[in-house]
Amino acid sequence: MQNFTLHTHNNELRFDGRASAREMLTAAQDKGFTTIGVTNHLIMHKNLHFDAAKEPMFFYDFKKAESAYMRHIEILENLKSDFKINIKIGFETDFFQDKDWRNYFEKMITRLPVDYLIGASHFLKSEDESFIVNIYHLKHLETPLEAEVLKGYVINHLKNIEQAIRSGYFSFMAHLDYCTIFNLAEDSSYDVYKLKIIDALKETDTPFEINTSGYDRIGRPHPAPWMIKELSQNGGLVPVVISDDAHYPERLGNHFDKAEALLKELNYTNRLTVDMLKKPC
Repeated sequence: MQNFTLHTHNNELRFDGRASAREMLTAAQDKGFTTIGVTNHLIMHKNLHFDAAKEPMFFYDFKKAESAYMRHIEILENLKSDFKINIKIGFETDFFQDKDWRNYFEKMITRLPVDYLIGASHFLKSEDESFIVNIYHLKHLETPLEAEVLKGYVINHLKNIEQAIRSGYFSFMAHLDYCTIFNLAEDSSYDVYKLKIIDALKETDTPFEINTSGYDRIGRPHPAPWMIKELSQNGGLVPVVISDDAHYPERLGNHFDKAEALLKELNYTNRLTVDMLKKPC
């Protein structure tokens, strides 16, 4: 059984975890994990559609975002001496293709003293990124998106994941089919875009996670087992890691046994380990 976790969240600085950093670290140590990776969200873009009062972890201003990320790193560094467990510091980063975003991000990651970065996409967006909305917040839009517009935004979302992989920024990719939690991209017409995501992983040798939070939400992991099977040839075409995406202490290591059983069934032996994590450049 995998005895470490690399995708966890806490509520420091009003990130979206449900427990403090100390509580999460203590729980991981008590569970016998050798390593915990702390990866709160890195979400910034000038065109984000959100209520700042309700989503303090979203940023329009890149410099304010960087300041918050630095403060978070300092909090974790100050906690390290209180624990025996190995503590890795990273961020779950929402990737955007906007030129200004990429220019600032590429400079910022040279200044942030982190061990690794997880790539992710939690947003639907127009092709030019003039409109960006968190998938979770779709239900709060004053005017619901028309069906064809929504489909186009979902396709852009899947294309964005492919581009995040090809960017080379990330140590591994999170929940490749995250949008299916919200009943999006579930029919086979979207499979062509999911297969392009799989091809991008293969071509760039980018690791990915099996995110076990899906077992609680939709009865299966992320990505769907068929996508994992596509990558399982010859023991696994790219490295895979099991992630709990824990926002609560009690969910650390949740459903790792089910993910291990799935990997065994597929003979997926190519596993990402802590010492294989790629540091940001």
